[in-house]
Amino acid sequence: VAHVDDLPIGCEYEADYPAPLEKSLFAAVERGDVNGASQAAKSFFDWMETAHPDSIMEIRTKILEFVLRAETLAYEKCGMTYQFHSRYNYIPTIMQTEDLGQLKAWFLDKMMLACQNIANQNGGKSESIIEQAKKYIDENFAKDLSLDDLSRKVNISPYYFSKIFKEETGEKFIDYITNVRIEKAKDLLCHTDSSMKEICSICGYTDPNYFSRTFKKNVGVTPTEYRERSLE
Repeated sequence: VAHVDDLPIGCEYEADYPAPLEKSLFAAVERGDVNGASQAAKSFFDWMETAHPDSIMEIRTKILEFVLRAETLAYEKCGMTYQFHSRYNYIPTIMQTEDLGQLKAWFLDKMMLACQNIANQNGGKSESIIEQAKKYIDENFAKDLSLDDLSRKVNISPYYFSKIFKEETGEKFIDYITNVRIEKAKDLLCHTDSSMKEICSICGYTDPNYFSRTFKKNVGVTPTEYRERSLE
């Protein structure tokens, strides 16, 4: 005889269902591990796409289930205010989307947003996506950086990356890169004898004329005028 509370009760899964992957995904979400959650979410969607490529309705249902579950964790852990109409477009969006790539992007964006909210609530224990991106830009501004490059570095879609970058920094992605480059150029103009061509290259510009126009647009004077004023 056993008491009902002592009986092992759990969910049984079909043989090929990746239950450990699902468990690791939500464990990562709950602790605010953005990179871990991103990898697990991608792997789970890839499994659905490979194992059930013709089951788009089931895929829609599963991603909606996961997103609502992740958002519930975020609401509970972050003390956020629930808005009844905040999900008004979820079902129309996924039902109108036939392309699996677009469904995957929607799924990953929503999962990462929930996870990022938890990470922020945890006091930044996990370096935020935008902090990672800004650090990479600051260290690589001389390279040809694109929105796609940076979004791949932090494992989220370009659309979502662009959206949260503007929300966190108050600047568009391209404007942030431009400002970093212009500040570096100003420092070089004031404190080195480097030629305009050298400064242009160091700051990530291949066309000196474009560099000069961009500098004047942001600073109000040309690089040459700026250097001359700094010597007065």
